[in-house]
Amino acid sequence: MSAKLLLQFLNDPAWDAPFFKRLANNDTGNAPGHQGGIVVPKALRCYFPDLDEDQASAAAPTVDRHLIAEMFTPCQQVGSDVVRYQFQTWGGARSAESRITGNLGPIRNKAHGGDLLIMQRSRDSLDVYRLLLVQQKDAAFTQLDKLTQGNNWGVLFSEVAPISQEELVIAREAMLEEAAHPFVTVRESIPRVATARAAIARDTAFRETLLSQYQRRCAVSGIALATQTVAEVQAAHVVGLGRGGADEPRNGFTLTGTLHWAFDKGLFGVSDTRRVIVPQRVRSMPANEWLIQFHDKPIMEARKPALRTAPDAFAWHRDNLLVQWS
Repeated sequence: MSAKLLLQFLNDPAWDAPFFKRLANNDTGNAPGHQGGIVVPKALRCYFPDLDEDQASAAAPTVDRHLIAEMFTPCQQVGSDVVRYQFQTWGGARSAESRITGNLGPIRNKAHGGDLLIMQRSRDSLDVYRLLLVQQKDAAFTQLDKLTQGNNWGVLFSEVAPISQEELVIAREAMLEEAAHPFVTVRESIPRVATARAAIARDTAFRETLLSQYQRRCAVSGIALATQTVAEVQAAHVVGLGRGGADEPRNGFTLTGTLHWAFDKGLFGVSDTRRVIVPQRVRSMPANEWLIQFHDKPIMEARKPALRTAPDAFAWHRDNLLVQWS
């Protein structure tokens, strides 16, 4: 794969900005000690889920979290599996060291010291990562190596850093704090987000919160089409952000891509009794036969009652979008 195509691959909007590590022999299993896994330097921990280093001790020498890793070389995907992100203390005898271990064979068995491992976090699932091994023999290595500016680890694109775990936590806390106050259906003035980074963090937090609350299932169809790493279901705003809607869970629910489009077009809505409404005009159109099956069916609700879609949001949708088909 050429460097140009590889850069297009790394700029996929479904994934956050890439960061990298230049692999040491110890990361590849080629060092004399044959230690397991790939060391994550402290400077890169901010792009991984939080682990409590203080919990690691002689009694509990490892603190870990399972992640899903999609593994690639420049030419192809070579694996997809569950891995462990962990702090190791070797029985409490050493300071905690962060590593990714387990099931990394598809890329680790090909790696050598000096190769680049480029990592990206999914914007849809915060425990899903893409790991791209670029070997020194690969055609694209020289150009990508220039982007590292000679560093052993860091952000690959100097002008675009990935969203840190701290930024995601702040965005989610702000969103949940808003959800603790009375619901505002339409804001008189649409708040300006201070930075593009804050907007991305908030959007990611909104999406991840809804997908988690609805168990990655469509609230209307119940569909949960997914691979090990990607769910088809989307987080849908009821009152659009551009119409003054809030970017918080009570202004959203989950829909498949097709139903998301139909909902945004007002082809169906949700009643005060939390049942799907497909207007007669829509049902009379042969092309909408598939949609008819959901008419008058109850929607699936978020697990936490406080985060369920606000009745006023669905009422706004009926009054402003569904009404055109009545």
